[in-house]
Amino acid sequence: MDPRNVRVRAGRGDGLAHADDEHAEQAIAKYMVEAEDLFDLMRDILRDGYLDNEIPVVVRDADKFIVAEGNRRTTALKIIANPKLLGNPMSLRVERMKARYPDHDSPTSIRVMIAPTWEAAQPLLARLHTGQPKKSWIREQQAIFYHAQLSDEVTVDDLRVRYPSEASTIPKKIRMGEMREVIRRLKYDDSSLRDFVMNSELKMTTFEYAYTPKKLHSALGLEFTKDGLLVSKDISDGQRRGLIYLLGRFKDKSLNTRSPELIAKNATEHEEFSKLLRGIVEGTPLEASTEDEGATKDHTNNQDGEPGEASGERNSAAPDDISRDEGRHRGTSETDEASTSGDATASRGPNRGDTKSRLNMEGFEYQGTSPGMRRRFEELRRLDVRDFPNATHDLLRTVLECSIKDYFQSKGQPLPPGKTIGACIGELAREFQGNPKMTALINSINRKGRLTAEQYAGTTPSLNASNHELDHFAVGPDVHAAWDRIQPILKEIVGTKKQS
Repeated sequence: MDPRNVRVRAGRGDGLAHADDEHAEQAIAKYMVEAEDLFDLMRDILRDGYLDNEIPVVVRDADKFIVAEGNRRTTALKIIANPKLLGNPMSLRVERMKARYPDHDSPTSIRVMIAPTWEAAQPLLARLHTGQPKKSWIREQQAIFYHAQLSDEVTVDDLRVRYPSEASTIPKKIRMGEMREVIRRLKYDDSSLRDFVMNSELKMTTFEYAYTPKKLHSALGLEFTKDGLLVSKDISDGQRRGLIYLLGRFKDKSLNTRSPELIAKNATEHEEFSKLLRGIVEGTPLEASTEDEGATKDHTNNQDGEPGEASGERNSAAPDDISRDEGRHRGTSETDEASTSGDATASRGPNRGDTKSRLNMEGFEYQGTSPGMRRRFEELRRLDVRDFPNATHDLLRTVLECSIKDYFQSKGQPLPPGKTIGACIGELAREFQGNPKMTALINSINRKGRLTAEQYAGTTPSLNASNHELDHFAVGPDVHAAWDRIQPILKEIVGTKKQS
C-alpha cells in the first residue's frame, strides 16, 4: 500500500511514509476502514464477488509493487484475506461478515497495470479523481495532489499544461495546499488544537474562508501570487499568533463559513475583524475607541461550523476577549491573563457593555415573592458572562419563561403546567395586546424568519437553539444582547426600576 496516497495524507497518515512496512500496512488498513467505508466494500466483494473491470495501477519499487490507483479495493481484499491486519475488535467484525457469506470467492491475487514511473501514473490519477469517472477526491485531497507535484523542476504553469481541463482551478488548490502546509508546520502549545489540525477535523474548505479574502490574508501578513503560491512561508511569531487565534475560533465553532466577519460583502464586520487580526499579529490588539463607545453593536448567534447555518462571534471583540482567546490557545495561564489585564486597565477607557463580565442589571429589581425566582435572579447577577456564557444564556431563557408564569400566577391566573417558553410568550402577547409599548417589546423576542445577527439575539428561536441544539452555543456578546432585549419585559412583569 502507498502511505503517500492522498486518502491517507488528508487524514492521519502523513507520518507513515517513514514507518516500517508492517506498521505502515496495518495503519493504512485501519485508517482506510475508518475513513473510506471499506466495510461496505468488503461486504459487496463477499456477496457479489470481485469485479476486475477496473484494474488497479501499481508502480514497481525495488522488489515490490506499490498501489497507485485502487487502494480501496486492494486494502479491502487484503483485509478479507487477513482480518488480523485490523486487530480486535474490527477483525472480529470482518470474520463475522465472512461467515455470513461462506461461499464467497475472494481472490488472493489480482490483475494489475504496471506504470513505468510515478510520474507516468499522475495524469491517470488526475483524470480519475479530479474529474468525474471515479469517486472524486474532496477538494482538500485534490489540493494535496497538485501541491505535492510542485518542485524546482515543476511549476504551476507546468501543472496547467499537464492538466488542461483543471487549469483554471489549479491556483485555488495550490493556495489551499500552501496554507495546509503552513498550518501543519506551526508550533502548537495546545495539543488538542494541534490534533484538530493534524487529524483533519479542520476542513480546509471551511478554513479557506479565513485566508482567501484579501483583507484577512493581508491582516495576517500573507501574500499569494496569481498562481496561489505564498510569497513567503517564513511565519513570524505574530503571524503564528494570528493563525492560532483563527484555528482556535474554528475549533470552538465560533467561526464558520457563514460568519459575517469572514464575508467581504459584510463591510463593517469584515473590516473590524481584519483590524482585530492585524492587531493580534502586530501585538497591538484592537482597543475600544471613543467613537466606538455608544455605537450600535452587532451580536451574532453561534452555531456549529456546517455550511448553511448562521454563526460567528461578534466581529469587533474587545481587548479582554482577544486576550482571553489568545491565552486559551497559546497556553497562557489565568494568572498571566489577570496580570496583563490589570496592567492594561489603567491605560485604556472603560469597557464597552458587551465585553463586561457581568450583565448590567442596574435599574432592575425582582419584586415578586417566589424564592426560586429570587435565587435565579441572584445567580444571573453573579454569573461571569465571559467564563460562563452558555450557562448565563440558558438561565436567561429560564428566567424569561418563569417570570411570565410568575406574572400570571400573581394575578391568580396560573398557566397550565407544562407550558414552554413559546406558549408562555404567546400568552403574554395576548395579555398586553392593547399596550403598544409591551407589544413592540414582545414582538422583538418573538421574531422568526430571516434575521440579522443583532435581531436574532434574545429571540425565542435563539434561546431555544442554545438550549436544545447539540452544537449551538452562545458567546458573551450574544448574552449581553439577549439581556438588553429581555430586561424591559421583565421590568414590566416582575420588576420595577430602582428609585434614585
